[in-house]
Amino acid sequence: MDFFVYSRDASGTQALRDDDELLEEHWSYMDRFADSMIARGPTFGPDRGTVTGSIHVVGLPSVDAVHEFVAREPNNRAGVYGEHSIWRFENLLGRTMWEFPGASEEPKFMIIACSDGGSETAARGRPVPLESLSAELRERLIVYGALGALDDAAPVGVAVAVQARDRQAVETLLEQGRAGLTAFPNIEIHDWEFGGRR
Repeated sequence: MDFFVYSRDASGTQALRDDDELLEEHWSYMDRFADSMIARGPTFGPDRGTVTGSIHVVGLPSVDAVHEFVAREPNNRAGVYGEHSIWRFENLLGRTMWEFPGASEEPKFMIIACSDGGSETAARGRPVPLESLSAELRERLIVYGALGALDDAAPVGVAVAVQARDRQAVETLLEQGRAGLTAFPNIEIHDWEFGGRR
C-alpha cells in the first residue's frame, strides 16, 4: 500500500538542513526505498530558499512499516522535524514524479487539501475523477491522489502537485481546472521541488 508523509520542520533547524553529512545519511536511507517511491522532495517558504518540510510518497507493506519509515529517517532522528502528517495514498495518475513529462524550469507546488473530520466533508472527500479535470491541469499534474485515514482508509483529502509559473497561477489553475478542492476546509499550497541526490 502507498502512503503520503509530510514531515514539517521544527523551528531553528536550518543548521541541520545545511549539514552535508546528515544530508548524505538522509539520501542513503531513502535509496533503500527508491523502487517504491512515487514522489519526494522538500517544501519551501515563499522565498523558495527556506526549507519548511519534506514530502515522501512511498509504498510500504503496512501502517506499522510507515511509522517505522518515519521513525528511522535520519533527519527525524536528528531533530529536523517537529511533526508528521501521514495518510494512506491512492495514486490516481498511476506514475511517479520521475515520469512527469513536463518541462523542468517552471516552479513546482504541492497542494494538500483535507477535511476537518466532519461526516459531510468526509462524504465529499474523494478527488475529482482525472477525466473531469481540464486538459491544462492534467498536463501540469505531477502528483494526483486521494488521501485516506491510516486506520480505516476513509477518504479525508486530496494531494496535488503541479508545475506552474507562480502561486497565483496555481490558484487559477486549480479553480479553472475544476479540481474540486473547495469541498475541503483545510488547503495548504507549498512551494516544492523534486527531491533526491543532486
